Amino acid sequence: MSNETKHQQKLNFIGTKPPTKPAVKKYRPDTSDNSNSSMEELNSINIQLQAMTEGISNLREDLKGMIKKMKLKC
Repeated sequence: MSNETKHQQKLNFIGTKPPTKPAVKKYRPDTSDNSNSSMEELNSINIQLQAMTEGISNLREDLKGMIKKMKLKC
């Protein structure tokens, strides 16, 4: 430590604190709302995928049945 900092006087603040402006808060959508809507969208997509998968499976079985019938006729 230098000699200058050892003998330096402490500053004393006397008076009133100057007024400050309130902080401007940015709007942020509630994260719980976002996660709820995202989960609803994912659930909806999952239901659609399940329905599509079931439809494709049904079509596949129908196609197999048609191929078997065609082979029997030949």
